[in-house]
Amino acid sequence: MQLKLYFLPSKEIATRVTEIFDFVWPTATAIWNLRWQVQGLVGVRPSITEAELRGRFVDGSGIRGANLKRSCIDTTWEVQQEQFAKFLLFEFCALYETWCEIISTHLALAKDTSKHLQFPSSTDKSRRVKSIEKFFSQTENHQSPIFSNSIQSTLASNKKYSPNHIQELLACYRYFKELRNCLIHGSSGALDKLITQEQIYSKLSAAELGLTQRPEYIPLSSSTTPTLSLRGVVGFGEVVLRLVCTLDIHLAGTSYAESEFKSRWKVANGATAIPVSTLDANKRKIRIGVLTKKLGLPAPHITQDFADWLKAEKLIFF
Repeated sequence: MQLKLYFLPSKEIATRVTEIFDFVWPTATAIWNLRWQVQGLVGVRPSITEAELRGRFVDGSGIRGANLKRSCIDTTWEVQQEQFAKFLLFEFCALYETWCEIISTHLALAKDTSKHLQFPSSTDKSRRVKSIEKFFSQTENHQSPIFSNSIQSTLASNKKYSPNHIQELLACYRYFKELRNCLIHGSSGALDKLITQEQIYSKLSAAELGLTQRPEYIPLSSSTTPTLSLRGVVGFGEVVLRLVCTLDIHLAGTSYAESEFKSRWKVANGATAIPVSTLDANKRKIRIGVLTKKLGLPAPHITQDFADWLKAEKLIFF
């Protein structure tokens, strides 16, 4: 799946999330089928040894240490789904955290930006220290009308672009992040944060998230540790993807995008200004589009302001 994104770190994270989507359901199906086959064989031959099972199902795969009786008979399918969900939850949380840190460093954004990108806005003064509101406030002074009209407007057709749902998507992220923290740390403080975030998340609808379905969650019971839904965690992966896409495209309309564009242009097209048609405005636009595509970007809306900016930056001349 090719998504319209601007910054290279965003493209890398989006690719990784997409790879996970492609991996999840075929793998879960394969585990289900393995369980069915092992259980069927053991049902017919109750005395079969673990070594014989490995010879039947594992030999030739290069996998070592598999205990098929424990995995396919002693462990329930529900438990295995939850284990799978846990791996995915940790991965999705890590991917979004990584993107927040890399994009902040890559663009030399203000200190603590990576934290602001992980929290929705709040009316609670004690929670305003870290919030997306801070990030939007910081980038407000770096808006680029030229890139907003030429680059950002093209990227905005990305179906994952969700500027009207950013607060709700971050509330969803906070719930799953606190779920992950609670599973790792198990402290009373982590549990309290999870309870707070579950109360917030439980009130959100799919429409408020901009999704066809709200990522499923299993309400916390005071008598048990948090329980995961595999389908819900996969849905959370979609939320992570939407957050990355939305914030990437927001930044594509800023001066940070201008600096990125110049750097990538010189790598792709050389440091010397490139001549474009001086006689035919349409040919000039086509030529600029071709040169821009070499940066791994979709063709921009080539306004006169954009062409003049390229000329002023000595990337082209006409």
